[in-house]
Amino acid sequence: MTPDKDYLRVDYRAVYAAWLAFRKGKHPSLTIDRFAYNLEADLAQLADELARRTYKHGGYQKIIVREKKRRDLAVASVRDRVVHRLMYDYLLPKFDPSFDPDVWSCRKDKGLHKCLVRTQQLLQKHQTDYVWRADITKFFDFVDQRLLLDCLSRRVGRDTTAMWLCREVIDSYSVQPGRGIPIGNLTSQLFANIYLHEFDRFVRHKLKPRAYVRYGDDFILFYSTRRQTYDARDIAAAFLADHMKLTVNSKNNIVLAASRGLKFLGHSVTADSAEVDVYTTKRVLQRLDWHNTSSYRALPLAKTARDGLDWILLEKHVDIDYLI
Repeated sequence: MTPDKDYLRVDYRAVYAAWLAFRKGKHPSLTIDRFAYNLEADLAQLADELARRTYKHGGYQKIIVREKKRRDLAVASVRDRVVHRLMYDYLLPKFDPSFDPDVWSCRKDKGLHKCLVRTQQLLQKHQTDYVWRADITKFFDFVDQRLLLDCLSRRVGRDTTAMWLCREVIDSYSVQPGRGIPIGNLTSQLFANIYLHEFDRFVRHKLKPRAYVRYGDDFILFYSTRRQTYDARDIAAAFLADHMKLTVNSKNNIVLAASRGLKFLGHSVTADSAEVDVYTTKRVLQRLDWHNTSSYRALPLAKTARDGLDWILLEKHVDIDYLI
């Protein structure tokens, strides 16, 4: 009998397929090699635990990343990451088709570059409009886990195995009781879009901007007048606080004329260009070496920074005094 594709499969073949999907493109590592040493037995045990619902998610390795702001990453074990992949591949086709077309984060055939191109197009199209640019204060830390489970239940509530596993993964991490999802999980990227889909719908059907773009928890809305933009900002902030338990970041809660361009997703974006912002450019120039130069050359750096890459490489790797 063929398993129902509407329900989460947790048999050995499904778990093995999740392992292959997880392993694809990963660089060799000690943790992956250790898990793979007894792969067949490990996957068989994992499939058995999932089928019996005795599986328990393990802890996380904490990694702190400091860029513009501090980010606390939480990395699960290889075993748990295989489960995340299993869940991700099950949930994605059920939710992604219903997402707003102008949600650009963590989706196939979208991404940061295309989001910036889209933003440029909208700035060009709506040059006489006003823009509200904002993001959410510590979004991943403040996701309400009960509300997230409610969002999941609307689409997969009939699948008791899927809901049990979603609950197990969500309960495995919290910043405070009932709050938070880890930035490092593959499932968290999808959970973020599922959670904020409620906001996307509110924006489209209630606020009705002339244009809207969201990437992660960063977003912009376009309106014809400054007054409309401020009104929408106040209504949206109230909705986020009252219905989603989220707060707009006061540092990035900005209304401005579209003709001025805006800083968005680490770039300075106008109707004519999208360049890496000053802060990120400084970090690129500090980290530049022979190994990463091809990647950094592909970034949309300002012309003066781009023209100076070769000279910086020479300064770092060639004895200038010897040449003179």
